[in-house]
Amino acid sequence: MSTPCCSIIVPVYNAEQYIKKCIESILNQTVTDLELILIDDGSTDNSGIICDDFAQKDSRIQVIHQENGGVCAARNTGIDHALGNYLSFVDSDDYLEPNALEILYNDIQNYGSDISCALMVGDNNQNANNLANGNYEIWEGTDAIKNALLDNRFTYSSCAKLFDRNFIGETRFEVGKKIHEDSFFMFSCFLKCPTVTVRNVGVYHYTWNPSSASHAEFSEKFFDILYFANKKAERIKKDFPELEKELNNAIIKANLAMLHMFCNTNDKTYKKDIKQCIKTVKQLKKYFVPAIPGDKKFFLVVVNNLYYLFKLYYRIRYKHN
Repeated sequence: MSTPCCSIIVPVYNAEQYIKKCIESILNQTVTDLELILIDDGSTDNSGIICDDFAQKDSRIQVIHQENGGVCAARNTGIDHALGNYLSFVDSDDYLEPNALEILYNDIQNYGSDISCALMVGDNNQNANNLANGNYEIWEGTDAIKNALLDNRFTYSSCAKLFDRNFIGETRFEVGKKIHEDSFFMFSCFLKCPTVTVRNVGVYHYTWNPSSASHAEFSEKFFDILYFANKKAERIKKDFPELEKELNNAIIKANLAMLHMFCNTNDKTYKKDIKQCIKTVKQLKKYFVPAIPGDKKFFLVVVNNLYYLFKLYYRIRYKHN
């Protein structure tokens, strides 16, 4: 098989309701020189069968069946098997605009980028390309790291992006983590000080899942938020101490996110953790930079000693026990 231009990696787990639309959106790209790698991550529904059926009809598709290991393990498998010069990630319940790869690929070619980025939009937006003005900017040096620490929306996800395969190199997703693992993969890439093209145009439709919203019951996996915040801190303090202010903002955001999650439990086990999060936010408050609507309101709740009142209101509103 000749080397394809782009490899599209799709982890698949029990996605029979969505996977057909996802696959078709990739096969119908205006950039046709691609391979589609479908990682069936131990699905127990018909997802694997659907993937195999598509592979029989289109030689550009490679299906890999493996035991369930989570999305990080599946993406890593895809990276290891990819033959393309450029890589892109798509989740199995999402889909692409027909010209998504074309837009991302052209930006890499035109500006010599290591990574090109575009917008993710909700699945109810049918004309994604028209949702933004199409303006772009170039990040170089430590720009990408700084923007990640300041919570720039283009730094959250590995989706709606195209990566130079050689640039990714040995960088992989951290297996076993379930929260913020995607943004930490991006952060790991940004630590290499890449040239990044950021284009304000919608190319990727994500499916909103209400069960994944912040109202979900608390579980230990949410501590991944602080885990990755600490890993970021280690690298910044060691290699980029000039970004300490931006790092402190990221630490505040991680602790605020944890406090939001703690609203979903009354388990006394986490009493000390809650107090520590509040203490950290207050200690670093002068470094706070709001990035999205609602950031500042919740920040003010915490620093003005209103968190426990807020939590009570939250639990009544969302009918938690």
